[in-house]
Amino acid sequence: MLVGTKAKIMIECEKRNQIRRVCQGKTDLETLFRNIQGDLLISGYGAANPILLADLICSYTRRNDMPTILLSARTELFELLRQRQRAGEVTRMMFSDPADRNYHPFYGMSAQYLLRFIRMTGEELGFNIIMDKMMPYAAAILNIVEASYPVSLPAMANLLRYDDAYISAHALQMGLGSDVADVIRANREAGVALRRTCEKLEYLFEDVYTSGSDTKYNFQSAVLGNIAVMGFHILSPNQKVMNSYLKDELFCTLKRVQKVRIVVDEVPFEDQDDELLKHLFQLKRQQKIELIFVSRNASELCDRTRMLFSNVLLFQHDNPEATAAISEMLWGKYLFHYPVPVAAAPPSVVFTLKKALQWQIATEERLRVRAEDLYSHSGFFFSTSDLVAIKTAARDIIFLVPSSFLLSAA
Repeated sequence: MLVGTKAKIMIECEKRNQIRRVCQGKTDLETLFRNIQGDLLISGYGAANPILLADLICSYTRRNDMPTILLSARTELFELLRQRQRAGEVTRMMFSDPADRNYHPFYGMSAQYLLRFIRMTGEELGFNIIMDKMMPYAAAILNIVEASYPVSLPAMANLLRYDDAYISAHALQMGLGSDVADVIRANREAGVALRRTCEKLEYLFEDVYTSGSDTKYNFQSAVLGNIAVMGFHILSPNQKVMNSYLKDELFCTLKRVQKVRIVVDEVPFEDQDDELLKHLFQLKRQQKIELIFVSRNASELCDRTRMLFSNVLLFQHDNPEATAAISEMLWGKYLFHYPVPVAAAPPSVVFTLKKALQWQIATEERLRVRAEDLYSHSGFFFSTSDLVAIKTAARDIIFLVPSSFLLSAA
């Protein structure tokens, strides 16, 4: 047990507490985003600021190091990025959202992908009884499509606008076997069910796609072109199916390009077992993507194993408990040392009832970054804004920076 003056004890405590590696800092968005390399997590109220994310995406665009795919449910973010592109701040950005429904579903994907979603959607519509007939009918339709055009949802939808007699005759004219035409002619009920299923699939993409349009634009065509940022409005009437589709789309995209950056901005995931969510973190572990994960509370979707981000911006959350929970998952705890007073008999031969006040070091386990560390502070002559904890891959130090430095444009 160490005993001595308070000043000496405080110096010793400060020395031992340096293991925490947390200090005050200053930076601005441009400098911060220019120096960030690798995966990034943004969690807390700052994640809801579209200007923050727009600055980040524009910074990535100027790097021109890899294609960036933005998955977001916020139309205001897309509009903000459009404004910056019109102003000439950035170039080579395209968006698929309610303002520009240019996406081409299933383009560049094999028939097997489309057949999987036909079955999935047909089962949701209650066509289980005739599924054994509908799937051969759908396969025959895609055989006809594939004979003259790449498989896609619009191509299938356009063919299904004709009746079965015309489609079967068209198959024979194209030189396909009579077995294809026979499947079409012999399954009228399956044809009706497939047309309803196709309409439902098109409805899935209503915010990004115009029915029957032939744009040839999707993630795959964009990464092969001269597009730096592809924005996709991810909200859908059936979010589970949409997320499952995007998982397959990303898989096909990564066959065509070595690596992409994916910005996940408040994507609606049902739970931690969501297909797209699991796929994104798998790709991150395999270093096939650079993942930028933006959420008001990332701990709702990321367990401790998923919190391994080389760069982090941690803002305050809706309550201190949520801030503490995600801080512990990110950076854990350390042993905090602090001085405490103790009473002891004075070293004197003179008898006295008075006790001398001595000091010793006490310890307790604390979070490296506590919720109260991010609160604003006020003094007689100054006041500060709330703080944001910033950890980058370049330094093994967590910096506490006034959020006003990052959100001043909000």
